[in-house]
Amino acid sequence: MSHRTSEKFANCFSNHDGCRILSLIINDEYKILQETKKLFEKRIALDEQYARNLQELATNADRLATPTNPHPLVSISRDVFLQWSHLAALITSRAEEIRGTTLEGSMKQLMENKVDSRKYLDEEKRQYDAEHRKAKQDIVESEKRYADEIKVYTAKNNELTKLQTNARKSDESRIKSLKDAVLDKRGSVYRAHNDYVHKIREYNFIDEQYTYNIRNLVKYHEESQLILNKSWQNLLDNIASYPSYYSDQSETVELARQTVRTINLQHCYDQICDVHSNTPPLTTTPEMFNQSLLQSSNLSKLKVDQFIVDSSTKQDLKQKIDTLTENISRFISKPTNSNRDKLTYFSRKDTFQQEQLARQLQTRRTWEQELFNELKEITAKFGYNFVDDGSEPDSDDELTDQLKDQPYFHGVIPRSQSVSQLKEKGDYLVRVNEQGRTVLSVYWSNSNNSTQLKDSHFYIIEQDNMFSLQHNGIAMPSVNELIAYYKRQKLELRDNGIRLIRPIARPDYMVNNDEVSTMEALGKGHFGEVSRGEYRGQKLAIKTLRSSGANLTEKERQNFINEAFLLQQYRHKNIVKFIGIAAMRDPMMILMELIEQGSLDKYLKKQDYRVSQLIQMCYDIAKGMAYLEKCNVIHRDLAARNCLVDKRGRIKVADFGLSRCLQSDEEYFCQVKEVPVRWWAIEVFSNGSYTVKADVWSYGVTAWEVFSKAELPYPDIKFSHAVIDALKCGERLRQPERCPPKIFSILEPCWFLYPKDRPSFEKLVELLKKEKRLF
Repeated sequence: MSHRTSEKFANCFSNHDGCRILSLIINDEYKILQETKKLFEKRIALDEQYARNLQELATNADRLATPTNPHPLVSISRDVFLQWSHLAALITSRAEEIRGTTLEGSMKQLMENKVDSRKYLDEEKRQYDAEHRKAKQDIVESEKRYADEIKVYTAKNNELTKLQTNARKSDESRIKSLKDAVLDKRGSVYRAHNDYVHKIREYNFIDEQYTYNIRNLVKYHEESQLILNKSWQNLLDNIASYPSYYSDQSETVELARQTVRTINLQHCYDQICDVHSNTPPLTTTPEMFNQSLLQSSNLSKLKVDQFIVDSSTKQDLKQKIDTLTENISRFISKPTNSNRDKLTYFSRKDTFQQEQLARQLQTRRTWEQELFNELKEITAKFGYNFVDDGSEPDSDDELTDQLKDQPYFHGVIPRSQSVSQLKEKGDYLVRVNEQGRTVLSVYWSNSNNSTQLKDSHFYIIEQDNMFSLQHNGIAMPSVNELIAYYKRQKLELRDNGIRLIRPIARPDYMVNNDEVSTMEALGKGHFGEVSRGEYRGQKLAIKTLRSSGANLTEKERQNFINEAFLLQQYRHKNIVKFIGIAAMRDPMMILMELIEQGSLDKYLKKQDYRVSQLIQMCYDIAKGMAYLEKCNVIHRDLAARNCLVDKRGRIKVADFGLSRCLQSDEEYFCQVKEVPVRWWAIEVFSNGSYTVKADVWSYGVTAWEVFSKAELPYPDIKFSHAVIDALKCGERLRQPERCPPKIFSILEPCWFLYPKDRPSFEKLVELLKKEKRLF
């Protein structure tokens, strides 16, 4: 068969209508063969009837009366009639032979093969259609499932966002629960995304094979019909050569046989091809990714036609890889027993089936191998090697890839505070240093002493929107992915084996700056402004550190952070309650309970209070300071301005910006340039040492303010440096008019020259408790 003819046939019928038309053509041919069989059966039946009639005549002739006198013509007549009997036997014999060989043999086989060829064509087409239709339906169902998961995730995420926007402190457990639900639904979206990508890939593969298989089936059909039509031609030749018993018909019979033999079987379907030449052949219809799904999900990790790898999808991807591995290993390429020279219908059919199966297996294996390679590459890229080494399971437990949302990101806290969070070998966190650079801090063995642990710090380099730990090193599109890769792959950060083992989550009291809103200013603290604000529905006082543009020193940043870390450790009714610190970015903010009546100095100036009330104020302050004394904390800036009054008139000590934790009997040497001279103890100006007894001095000054309506201490001395000189000369604060002598006698020892002679806060609380009962 010529290639041109084959292509013409394939081009005409390699489509849905074409296969249907071919099936109808075979059906029509079968009907013609049925009619041919009937006609030939009648012809044979006529010959058999003719033979019977002839035999009967011959029998009758044998009964001719014998003449009395022999006559030679009579004898010859009997011989002539006897030849009719021989002819009748010959006709019967040939009729039986042609019935057995042609009618019941080749014609029956031809008709059965025609039926089989139509059935095979229809069944193969149905099988291809079913596989193609299923692949298409799988996409539809996968896309719907994807869209449904997005809707559920979006609804949950919106619910979480709404709750976080209007959240109260009491909502924290609900927020955590809802966040877990959102993460779970996001994982479902990710898995649905991967399934959708896989289904599109599989459909496009099947669609391509579908087009090829249909065309190949049509080509095979043409070849099989050529074989069957050759049998049909031979059948007609046999029919045409069926003997005629009339000598004058021999030329007609031979002419008919020549006509049959001269038919070019390769052009049997040319006319039909010409009729259907305008029918377009079947072409691939690749399915495209529905990008609106990505837009509606609003998940930045999702990409068109790309698998996503994270902790929520890794098990599904591993299962896909395992399945592909099993499928590929199971594939065995079997050679086909092709024998195209053996031109029988069933031998060609058997060869086609073997070739088709071999090709389908090979193309499927190639496609699965490519998918396998892609999945292995992408999972390896993100550090998943699926080796069970007994390590902790990895978890991408945040809603975004933004660094601020990662639990191990500690914001802009100083190095000293970050190091204090690292406890065990391999602990790590990420922070932003004073210069605004992102730093990875890790706890590992000291290279000089393997028994000791030491903190190490690595800059995270950003270049062309990629992040790495060293130039020309491993780079990832986000810090989160970079950290995850090093952790999963157990890669060393340095030659001494530093690895990332355990991420250290930031404490609960470290909150997101974006969740804090500030309102009107309430006043100014030592390092920044204090404003009314709100966090998760709770009214708060927000102390905001001055921006770095306002000549902010590293020491000031350290002191501001120190205040937050001190506050979060302590709980006392006379200490302002710490809520949290917002240090994900500048400006840093300390969140404290909102004390309704503001600072004590302003409160004192509003009206005249009873002496008993003033003594109670001093008692409250003393109790708060006694608590700090017990905790080995020095305040260093105790004054009426740094005490707050709640709605019940209770005093709370605040503003811990200059505070320090001390060991027992320890001294702290002050290096602060701007000092509250009128409140500080005399020894601080002499040698810079500051102990809890210096706080006792400041307490005495603060109590003096209470009884003086917050008047400036040493009102007769204009300049602060003169205050220092006066103190060195023995000058002390005088008894305020409204301060009872008994109370002032308790306060005076606070200003003794030698710190050891001053009372403790515990003693002050005891003395004040006795005296306040008398007023």
